[in-house]
Amino acid sequence: MMLEKQKDYFATRYSLIPDSQLDFESIKGISKETKFMNWLTSFEAEKKKELYYRGTNYTLYCKQLSDDCFLMSFAKELQETIGEKTDEGIHDTLINNYKKCTILIQTQNQWMLIEKSSDISNGIESQKNLIANVISKLLESKNLCFELGIMTEKNNFWTYVSTNKDCLTDIDITLSSPNFLGGIKSVSEFLHKTKDIYNNTSVDIHLKNKEGHLIIDPENDFLQDVVRYTSSGCGKWKIKTTTDKTGCSSSDNPYIIQLPENVAQLKDSDQKHISSALSHMKRIDPECKKE
Repeated sequence: MMLEKQKDYFATRYSLIPDSQLDFESIKGISKETKFMNWLTSFEAEKKKELYYRGTNYTLYCKQLSDDCFLMSFAKELQETIGEKTDEGIHDTLINNYKKCTILIQTQNQWMLIEKSSDISNGIESQKNLIANVISKLLESKNLCFELGIMTEKNNFWTYVSTNKDCLTDIDITLSSPNFLGGIKSVSEFLHKTKDIYNNTSVDIHLKNKEGHLIIDPENDFLQDVVRYTSSGCGKWKIKTTTDKTGCSSSDNPYIIQLPENVAQLKDSDQKHISSALSHMKRIDPECKKE
């Protein structure tokens, strides 16, 4: 029996950020999580959702696998050139062709496992941003902003800081506001205060010392919480040094899960692989909700 070809999926966590302007559903007490769940389940009746965004057509399909699990297909229309044979020779002809990636969604922990696809975008950061922007556009009618953050091991931040402690020039941190990780109280309280005042969707923190003398204290409780928060997919971080202008970021070493290439066929074996992937996420995600 031939082994199925495997594809890499990178782990992200989505954040749902409500607009301060109350809509009819919010007035009725419908939470942002319920709004998003209703949006996901609406695919059953609508079959697909389409969007023309920045000059490109996108189509999304979604199937519900269980109470809190969905399988989405994210498709992007591309124009490709094919050669057609004629009596005078081969003529180039433009055709429309859709490229897709599969996304496994688990709503309890707000995970999205996204199939890596260079056809969708170059690099996982830009692919993640494109998917988030398209979904956010589709959620505008629900007064929701949708963001995705790459999930990584928080020790990647501290290891890089420790290794380069004498030459740190820049640390950039983005915090999604407010979101899933209410248990990280210092960050959550800070974000709720800024959200209440400014109605912002995120907060950026930039620390800079061009001489490379930034002092980053690993014992600082708030900074520990910020790194934990962003590494769990509710924001991002990037570090630069005098010796490494490229630096290190939270998207450099994402959690990677492998699933069969044709997992969207949802054979019995595919369902088992999906269940196994989610079980693995529960083991590696320190912010995983207890069942």
